[in-house]
Amino acid sequence: MSKLRSLVPSTHSLFVFEAAARTLSFKRAALELNVTQPSVSLTIKTMEKHCRVTLFKRDNRGVRLTEAGSELYDQVRAGFRRIEQTLEEIGEQGTKYLSFAASTTMAAHWLAPQVYHFQQEHPDIRLKIVVTDRDVEPDNEIDVTIWIRNRDFNRPNTWFISDEVIFPVCSPAYLAAHRQLHTIEDLIHHQLIHSSDAYRKRMSWSEWIELVGGDPSHITRDIVFTDYQLAYQAALLGEGVALGWSFTNEFHLANGSLIRPLPHQVETGRAFFLVANDRIGESDKTKKLLEWVLAQSMAHRS
Repeated sequence: MSKLRSLVPSTHSLFVFEAAARTLSFKRAALELNVTQPSVSLTIKTMEKHCRVTLFKRDNRGVRLTEAGSELYDQVRAGFRRIEQTLEEIGEQGTKYLSFAASTTMAAHWLAPQVYHFQQEHPDIRLKIVVTDRDVEPDNEIDVTIWIRNRDFNRPNTWFISDEVIFPVCSPAYLAAHRQLHTIEDLIHHQLIHSSDAYRKRMSWSEWIELVGGDPSHITRDIVFTDYQLAYQAALLGEGVALGWSFTNEFHLANGSLIRPLPHQVETGRAFFLVANDRIGESDKTKKLLEWVLAQSMAHRS
């Protein structure tokens, strides 16, 4: 049993208190609650007696909150609003969100920097970003997601976004404080940031160096992050050189917070794909979201 039931005379008294505190009028609270003014006054008196505290100051000009009343009102108002939001979300007539599932890195470094543009263009659409450490199948809970698959991947409700291109990235500050990078062999003199995700296979430094014609035998894995997002963040903070993906690095390369210290890159033969659930044909809002993602990523396909 909730302790709250013993701290107030009734749950109804909280609704009466909230209305009276918000309107600062027992009369207006009574009209709003469809009860009489004496009923509101009695409920407040009963609540004050039960709680052993004065909630309202009464005088000829009306009522105003005491310090204790103001403190209680702030908490009651916040609590009521949280309950309202939850009921709206779970109710059949409540706010409907489009759910976009993405990796931590995709959500933080591609979606987050520009998703507000989508909201400005489509204020009627509510978007929920679902961060996941593995690929999820679009279903009743997820409307849209992004996968990396072989370049010839094909299935209904799937759109090609961008080829997977991988290259080294670091912050300008890191490069300014360390010896220059001119060749693949120079990497041995730099702090390489490694990552190893449990559920998403990402190319390692050794694989990348071998593919661009270098010798990976002298590469050491001094520090390994088990989430690529942490490796990416370390690169932004100037801790070393990380491998970057063209699509998810787009924003930071454009604003200069990351740079490419070497021109070498690997085109893996895989690609990013936008994947939607089977309900796309039923929702104009989902179509607008898909069109927006494709428009934002158009430069990668040109």
